[in-house]
Amino acid sequence: EAASPKRHNSVASFGTITSIGGISSIPEEYANEASPASEKQLHYLQERQFSCFAFLTLPCQLWSFVRSLHREFGGFVPVSVLQYGVNSGAGLSIAGLAQQYLYKDVLGLAGDPALMSNLIIAGKIPWTIKPVMGMMSDAYPLFGFHLTSYMGLAAAAGVLGYICVGSLTLAAAATVPCFILINFSVATPDVMIDASAAKLSKDVPERASDLQSLIWGSVPLGMMATAAVSATLLPAAGPKWTLLVVAVCPLCILVASVLRWLPEERLPPEQRRVDFSVFDKHKHVVTLAACMSAMAIMLAVLQILIESVFVRCLVIFICGAMLATSTYFSLRCITPLLAKTALFLFMINAVQPDLSEGAMQTWLTHAEGGPHFSKRVMAARQGVSAFGLLVGAIFYNKFLTACRYQRIFLLAQLAMVASSLLDLILVSRWNLSIGVPDVAFIMGDDVIANLVGRSFMMPLFVLSAKVCPDNLEATLFAVLMALFNLGTTVSTNFGAALTDLLGIRQGNFDMLPHAVVVRSLCRLLPIPLIFLLVPDLSPQDPIPGGEGSVYDAASTTKLGDIRALSESEHAHPCQPPPSTAT
Repeated sequence: EAASPKRHNSVASFGTITSIGGISSIPEEYANEASPASEKQLHYLQERQFSCFAFLTLPCQLWSFVRSLHREFGGFVPVSVLQYGVNSGAGLSIAGLAQQYLYKDVLGLAGDPALMSNLIIAGKIPWTIKPVMGMMSDAYPLFGFHLTSYMGLAAAAGVLGYICVGSLTLAAAATVPCFILINFSVATPDVMIDASAAKLSKDVPERASDLQSLIWGSVPLGMMATAAVSATLLPAAGPKWTLLVVAVCPLCILVASVLRWLPEERLPPEQRRVDFSVFDKHKHVVTLAACMSAMAIMLAVLQILIESVFVRCLVIFICGAMLATSTYFSLRCITPLLAKTALFLFMINAVQPDLSEGAMQTWLTHAEGGPHFSKRVMAARQGVSAFGLLVGAIFYNKFLTACRYQRIFLLAQLAMVASSLLDLILVSRWNLSIGVPDVAFIMGDDVIANLVGRSFMMPLFVLSAKVCPDNLEATLFAVLMALFNLGTTVSTNFGAALTDLLGIRQGNFDMLPHAVVVRSLCRLLPIPLIFLLVPDLSPQDPIPGGEGSVYDAASTTKLGDIRALSESEHAHPCQPPPSTAT
């Protein structure tokens, strides 16, 4: 019918295509088909329609997509958008930038980037105890709810944290509990909404990928939408007032909890008791989660209290080795492949020192001879970074889904080494010698780094989901992601110790290029782990031999179907994107 000259229901035409009705011309290889309505011609029409109109109709497609989900799942959709788009995407991005300027400008830590890194990472402890929060919510229905009450309690804690850090005069160490509450207000609702998404995915499996696409898409869109806000608010109001304003983000989650938007029924009083079977059923996982939480807290405290950089390095090494060993032996009894994947998730970050939270941020804004980027430029970087994340997700979907994990990780790791060396060009000021301005260089670097990082993360998450055995997906995936976050914690502490070891403090950044070189060399260390711990499979392959379950739509992970985000570009105007399974 699309090729028939008798039907002209077109809504628009562009170039050689009339989008729905007729065709003004079709390439010769398609025009000679025996049937005028052949599948080749229809496929060609859809592809050309995408290239002509997808960009213009994207807002309409997104609105139709969200409305269709809301009709089916009700309040879950707005609370998910509020959590991932507003509280996580917008709130955490603005709060993170304001936190850095609070430490550098208000509390005077610009001369001690190592301490600033340790304080920032200490405030992120809630991200490493997410499995514990999930088990608690499964075991006890607070006020009759397994999810809603925990989400509301965490949101209230976040509002309190923002108000305290924004209104009170606190010492640097005293701000850490406030930022723990702030991160708690994001990490805990994240767990609860994931659990709710799991239940809805089991009830309506054909829409599971759409739910996950909603979650994945909200975060970078929220980050990009608020880049302009933070670029205006932070320079005008300062970091403390900015943090007070951002308190509205967890307040939105608190209101959604009071209104009970999550699809959850309240249990009667006689059923509100602790279910210890949750802990008895998965003793190895519970033990590992408790060990991870205790080690994260101990590591954060010791890194702040211990002054000797050599002792701090020793503590980092011992804690990392203990956690890697306990992770492998705790999960090996479930499946060997799960244990190897968990170890890879932790080690991939832990062996690479992270300089971004302290030394690099301080050099970009405060160092003599540095770029002296303004708050507005630093806020714009967040929007550029979010764009890089979206491009990376689409790049992975288009080009890497059929490649083997080992090849993807190897190429991505080598690209990360090259991206790290771009920082060496910046801190050595070589970019100015070739006529490239600092702003243009750093923005391009951010896009490349985030594109490469997301291309690495997507198959990593797919592998993590697939190695989880049946009926343990939710708990084990939360543990795996907490391990990944804990590896980031070790990486940041490693970077802070390296900064101190090289004497990068009190405005002296002479050794920063050496730190960047060390970081770049350390990024070669995960390459042997790729071949030792990663299976020789592709993201499209099932896990063989019963060593894990193929990821299905009922999993609570936020993997979902990233393909739906990019395939939605091929949908007809004003129609929801297709639902397919990864």
